[in-house]
Amino acid sequence: MLMKKDKKGELTTKQIVTLIVLITSFIIILFLIFRLNLGQTTDAEICHNSVVLKGKTPLSGPLDCKTQYVCISREGDCMDFSATEKISVENREEIMKAIADKMASCWNTFGEGKIDYADADAFEKVACSICSITGFDNALKEEQPISYKEFYDYLKNTKKTNFQTYLQYIYSTDTLEDFGEEFNPNSYFDNILRFDKKYFILTGLAEEGILTPRWKIWDTKFTPQPVVILENTEENYNLVGCDEFLTKA
Repeated sequence: MLMKKDKKGELTTKQIVTLIVLITSFIIILFLIFRLNLGQTTDAEICHNSVVLKGKTPLSGPLDCKTQYVCISREGDCMDFSATEKISVENREEIMKAIADKMASCWNTFGEGKIDYADADAFEKVACSICSITGFDNALKEEQPISYKEFYDYLKNTKKTNFQTYLQYIYSTDTLEDFGEEFNPNSYFDNILRFDKKYFILTGLAEEGILTPRWKIWDTKFTPQPVVILENTEENYNLVGCDEFLTKA
């Protein structure tokens, strides 16, 4: 009888150890999922899929796209900004890379200018999609602002892939000289990225875009709106000319 009790006790201990291992493994998996931010990627994929579907089936209904709220952080303090994604940075170049990646992601999610995803009546107006609202943590608020000239030089000179710079991918050009009078708002390059402000990153579609037709490199019936980043103010939305928004807040 004693031997049976010992065996039962030994079996119970194994069960407890197994249970602890399973619970610990589950916690680690959840932690990794959180760190990898897979939910955010899923939102982008859902949005991109709905853009593709809309392009193939115009009557498929509204886009299933959400605006993302991004905090670029040096010390992890995003308490004053409710963010769905946090990007850790150490220096000025990493800040610009984080913003550049968000702009490239926006362009990719909405079809790289190749897909007609707006409703039929949208071409009487500018249909905008707000990809993200980006803010900064308190540790960055004392950082020197970044001029748009500095930032767009970064886009021009920095490789997104082995074959393309960020500027080539997002704007289909390799020179800033194309951003002339044709680019509206024409005061765009007078702006400055300040780390005590929040910024929207958006793209869109229109019958007549905020770029001239020579930027329209695909044979489509619409003009894709370029990805822009501006301070998140009503004045700037009006400046871009957004008549309607296709993304959910």
